[in-house]
Amino acid sequence: MAELANLANVDISTVSRALNDSPLVKAHTKKKVLAIAERTGYAINASARNLRRQSSGAIGIVIPMKPESGQTIFDPFFLEMVGAISQALSRRNYDLILSVPREEEQIAERRLLQTGQADGLIVIGQAGRMHRLNALKIAKGRIVVWGGRLEDQEYPIVGSDNIEGGRLAAEHLLQLGRRRILFLGDIELPEVALRYKGFLKAHKTAGFANDERLIVRTNFGGEAVEAGIQYICKQGLKFDAVFASSDVLAMSAINALRNCGLSVPKDISVIGYDNTSVAGMATPPITTIDQSIMQGGEIMVDLLLKQIAGEGVQSCFTDTRLIVRKSCGG
Repeated sequence: MAELANLANVDISTVSRALNDSPLVKAHTKKKVLAIAERTGYAINASARNLRRQSSGAIGIVIPMKPESGQTIFDPFFLEMVGAISQALSRRNYDLILSVPREEEQIAERRLLQTGQADGLIVIGQAGRMHRLNALKIAKGRIVVWGGRLEDQEYPIVGSDNIEGGRLAAEHLLQLGRRRILFLGDIELPEVALRYKGFLKAHKTAGFANDERLIVRTNFGGEAVEAGIQYICKQGLKFDAVFASSDVLAMSAINALRNCGLSVPKDISVIGYDNTSVAGMATPPITTIDQSIMQGGEIMVDLLLKQIAGEGVQSCFTDTRLIVRKSCGG
C-alpha cells in the first residue's frame, strides 16, 4: 500500500480509502489509484484485512442432506436457492462457504462458527432439526433458516407461506372442476405438512370432502411416486388431479401417469410447488406455486447481516403465488 501511495503521489490513508471505495476520496484520485493498482497487480491481503475487521468475510450455507431423503445438491430447488444467496452475498462483498452434511453427527453449523470460517449461517431446511438449532447457542444472532414457521422456533425464518401455497393450489384445481385430488409428499416434513394443511383448508372452504386415501407419502427424491400412483390406480381409487409438494415430484407424477396410460392435463391436472426453472421447461409446462426463491435469498442475506451488525430482525414470508401453465388445463 505504501508503494501504491508513492506511485500515485498520495498518502497511504487515501490509497486505503480509494481501494475501499470511500466517498471521502475524489473520483479522479480514486480512478488514478485503482488504475495503478490494476497495472501493478496489487491485491488486498484478505486474511490480514479480515483479521483487522474481526470478520471472516464469508457466510456459511448449510444444506442438511439425509441419505433417506432422496434429495441431492443437484435438486433444482437447492441449485436455485444457492444461486440466489450467492448473488445477494456477492453484491455485499461476502464469500460463500457451502456445507452439505449427510449425517446428524456432523455439526456443520457449530464447526463453521467456532473455527471462524463464517460470520453467520444460512440453513436451508429444518426437518427434525428445530430443537438442535434452538440449542445452538453459538449461533444466536448469527443464523437465518429457510423453511416453514413452527411453534417454539428461536431463530428467524424466511420462506413461502406454505399454508397459503397449499390452499392456492387446491383452490385452483377445485375451481377447474377437479374433485378428487391426489396429494404427493411426506407430510411428516414441516413444510409439506403446512402445504397439506392449506390443501385441506381449500377443500373445507369450498365445501368438498377430501378422500384421505388419496395421498402418496414420498420424499422429495420422488422414488416412490410411480409405485404409489400405480398402487392407487390398481386399487381402483379414482382421481382427476395431482398436487405435488415440489416441482420435481410433479415431473415424476407426469411420467408415472403417462406410464399408466393417462394424459396430462386431459385426464389429470397437475400442480407442483417451488416454481423452479425446470417447471416451465417440462412437457407440458407445470403449473406451480412460486416461492419467490430469488427474493428469499435476498431477504435471508439481509436479515443475517443485520443480525451480525447487532440489529433485531423478524421472520417473514416471501411472496407466494400461483403460476398457471398447461399442466393443470386451466
